[in-house]
Amino acid sequence: MSRPKLCILSLSSIHQDSRVLRQIDFAARAGYEVTVVGWGHLDKDRPNVSMHPVQRVVLSPAERAMQVIRMIGGRITPKLFEKWYWAKPDHHQALQAVIDSKPNLIHANEAIALPIAIEAAKRIGAKVLFDAHEYSPEQRADSMIWRILAQPFYNSIIRTYVLQADAIITVEPHIARRYEDEFGIIDVGVIRNVPPYQSLPFHSTDPKHVRLIHHGAAMKERRLESMIHTLALTDERFTLDFMLLPGTPGYMDRLKHVAATLVPDRIYFRPPVPPDGISSVISEYDIGIYLLNPANYNQSMALPNKFFDFIMAGLAVAIGPSPAMAALVEKYGIGIVAEDFEPASLAHKLNALSSTDIDSMKRRSLQAARELNAETEMRKLLDIYTQLLNS
Repeated sequence: MSRPKLCILSLSSIHQDSRVLRQIDFAARAGYEVTVVGWGHLDKDRPNVSMHPVQRVVLSPAERAMQVIRMIGGRITPKLFEKWYWAKPDHHQALQAVIDSKPNLIHANEAIALPIAIEAAKRIGAKVLFDAHEYSPEQRADSMIWRILAQPFYNSIIRTYVLQADAIITVEPHIARRYEDEFGIIDVGVIRNVPPYQSLPFHSTDPKHVRLIHHGAAMKERRLESMIHTLALTDERFTLDFMLLPGTPGYMDRLKHVAATLVPDRIYFRPPVPPDGISSVISEYDIGIYLLNPANYNQSMALPNKFFDFIMAGLAVAIGPSPAMAALVEKYGIGIVAEDFEPASLAHKLNALSSTDIDSMKRRSLQAARELNAETEMRKLLDIYTQLLNS
């Protein structure tokens, strides 16, 4: 019997995209013949997995100017959004790569990939799973330029294509309900961004040296300096390591400057590791920290990879009052939630912790990881694949 063919489409750097890499891993293990279409390359070879890389295309100044005109014009007529979309050569590359893979099912990651998936499905008779990740129309709604140019485009893309998908999933229940309410979608599923289960050892906390870790991308809009300000208000026993991928140009250097100025001997920057190595590497720490003062809806409802990496690594968790994360911290008793997003509030909570408190939270994280793991979440995803292919 031939293997069912799955195309995983994501206009992202595949080797750095944890959610997409999990999709690839679990689909391949489940017996699918997987073709990946996206930027960059795979992080490693896998049986029955191939990749059709899409080349990023740099448009000329005149072409970019025309694209801006189309974006602005799309606010008057959505046809110009379509012209903007299909004027991009990489979108045509991706469309042809999906068609050439002749899949039975296309898993389209994020709204930017949805028109490609729907068009390919029409031509070859495939089913489409739209993985929205977060809430696309408010991805960067804190930026006025983004609200003027991109927000109407994403609203148009969703309204035009989303009901043509055969199933829809996202990362968090509040976001799922918002898609349902605002776009008339029935039954949006939730697949959380959790790493595969690892049986990692418990490490007791040194009362004289409590090690904090934050990992992710060095993106200016995340205002990571707030965690530096937090550490500056904590006891001398606390140190903080950043493990950051490059993001906003120049931002990493800015963070290093702020750290050297405010807390010169207690903050360190270490090289990043591949996504599948994060949990084991950070398990040597005591507390995972993420203070994200929300500037838009997606940040308000954030339930990111790093949060679940902290849990899988057996760390206590220190966060601001982000609702989705806070609900799980309180449910499992795995950390502290500040009263607000000010550094002083989280520093106050940290200073009140004893090493015994931290160790109790760390043990509960290791226990919570037995529920909050990719095996549980990907089982739900594979069930959706099966339902779509059998319908």
